[in-house]
Amino acid sequence: MSDLRSGAVTYGQLSVLRSLETHGPDHQSVANLVSVWEVPFGVGAAQVMDAWLQLVEAHESLRTMYELGIPTPKQKVHPYRPSKVAVVELAEDSFSAALQVGATSAVEPIDIETDLPWRAFVTTYQGDALYLVTVIHHVAADNGALRVLEEQFGRLLDGGVLGPVVQPLEMAQAQQEESGSRSIRHWIEVWDQLAPSDRDPADPSERRRASLYSLEALTAAQALSKQLKISVQSVVLGVGALALARLKQTERVTFALMAANRLTDRWVPLVSSLNQFAPVTVAIAEEADPLEYLRSGYLQSMSAYVNGCYDVDALKAGLQQAGRQEADPTAFAKHFNFLGDVDFEPDAGSSLHTGIQWRSSTQRSGPNFHLAVATGKGLLIGVGASCDYLEGNLPAVLAASIEAGLVNIAGGSATSLGAVSLDALPQRTV
Repeated sequence: MSDLRSGAVTYGQLSVLRSLETHGPDHQSVANLVSVWEVPFGVGAAQVMDAWLQLVEAHESLRTMYELGIPTPKQKVHPYRPSKVAVVELAEDSFSAALQVGATSAVEPIDIETDLPWRAFVTTYQGDALYLVTVIHHVAADNGALRVLEEQFGRLLDGGVLGPVVQPLEMAQAQQEESGSRSIRHWIEVWDQLAPSDRDPADPSERRRASLYSLEALTAAQALSKQLKISVQSVVLGVGALALARLKQTERVTFALMAANRLTDRWVPLVSSLNQFAPVTVAIAEEADPLEYLRSGYLQSMSAYVNGCYDVDALKAGLQQAGRQEADPTAFAKHFNFLGDVDFEPDAGSSLHTGIQWRSSTQRSGPNFHLAVATGKGLLIGVGASCDYLEGNLPAVLAASIEAGLVNIAGGSATSLGAVSLDALPQRTV
């Protein structure tokens, strides 16, 4: 552990690095992921710092920098050295105050060629440690990895130990030894089916997000999931595609699904970015049976996810050899992401329950549409969009339309997609 180690990057790391090239040097901060983890009462700031640094020591992705000025990037794992964890005194005892610490730090890009891919802060109130706030570059962690880190952080604060962990260099070696030709062939075969207008946003307008939280929508999605024996996220994707296609008056929409690629026990606990895009084009036929439409979309999604782990550079080369001059196989205008569990349950009086909660963003690159969903006691539906793509309150309209579509399809009265009402539910104010 005393010497620097280097090697090939994983497919997930390569996808992140190539996507950042699309964002350009002025938009690198889009890769910074913010986490806020609660500290149990009575645990001191020093113990919180120690727990975080144990995670840094254990997981090589948190000590990795990247050599980028070469045809194929490399990862360079640095030996562990204790790093500074800042202490920030909050003005109030609240999650939102801690989150703001992370959001403020995340605005500044992390230079993954020369710096560690994280920043960490112990937030305190009147001297008591409340939260550990981290800002981690997406090349070092995805949502699955953040869940691993949060669980291990809690275990360490509780007096537990980590045990052996798997490292990204191990995955990179395994991927080098395996043939990924099947997935490359799959994407080359389906590439012509993708909607060209959904390939590259080329939209510099500001992004913002409209979100709602719906108990009714989750009940409906779960009922359809059970009836059709398909996943809840696939049900939501299908209704989301229907709502977007109807709003934009188009017959097909291509989404880049976020493939987590934690499909085997060996890689589930890996702290790194395994995420890759698995594009799916959803065709909308208003005369189609709603249930058959949802079932067909599920099968498409599963085919995409199965092929969601691949070398994006090899795909680019394969597309060019097939006569498709693709500038960037990672560039998609519309993303879909199932986030798993919600970060927290909204308060009873939150606007998320009966109306829409808005969040602004300074981002001006990347997808011009992003549908993100998570589940708790209800379904959290977040519609992120550029102002040019969905102007005014259309992101809110679309989020409410997805909620209504789920409820109305589950109701069973619509015999065709054209008969499915997407008007907002009576209790929802848009």
